[in-house]
Amino acid sequence: MQSTLYLCSNHLGNIDDLPKRTLAVLETADKILCEDTRTIGRMLASLGIKRPLMSYHDHNEERRVAELRAELSGQVLKVAIISEAGMPLISDPGYRIVCLFHELNLPIEVIPGPAAFSSALIMSGFPLQQFMYIGFWPRKQGKQKEMINSIKESEFPFVFYESPKRLLKTFKLMQEIIPELKVFVVKELTKKFEKYWKGSIHDVSVQLENASQKGEFTIVVYNGKE
Repeated sequence: MQSTLYLCSNHLGNIDDLPKRTLAVLETADKILCEDTRTIGRMLASLGIKRPLMSYHDHNEERRVAELRAELSGQVLKVAIISEAGMPLISDPGYRIVCLFHELNLPIEVIPGPAAFSSALIMSGFPLQQFMYIGFWPRKQGKQKEMINSIKESEFPFVFYESPKRLLKTFKLMQEIIPELKVFVVKELTKKFEKYWKGSIHDVSVQLENASQKGEFTIVVYNGKE
């Protein structure tokens, strides 16, 4: 028997979407790595699960990898990585743990499940033979303009996450460079107050000005032909 790494998908906000395989792994894992142990701890408590949690983020990843390497040399472990929402490692830490298991020739299993960016893409109604996932929208204006110019020159959708506090400012800059840009915005995916908007960047911006700016937003923009 060998140590195994499980890459566990999580629900986006509706606990009914939590995969059964993820639940089974969490119930028996020797270690559960997550970015925020408080969030995952509350979820596990609600499910009646008590397992060891280990924080894993950008500031401690080197130390965590070293600790895990040492532990794997002397025992067989069932290790799980789980994100606060959706698939792990996508715009989240964790890839160095995966690299460690590859290096040690230890098994890795993926438990697929929901992801906000893919859910938004298929809801958008834009053609999806090809698309670009950006992750979190860049904070620096120079990088923003570079990305907007890439969108302008492309004929496939781009999908990204943006803070509700910065969303309208981001859209204003986009509208200045690509006035005809088409957008799809969804907030609080799978949750009670899920809501979405689709249209020109001007029309959607006007609608968002009159809507609540609270929640988690996923945005798809498209400068091609529908």
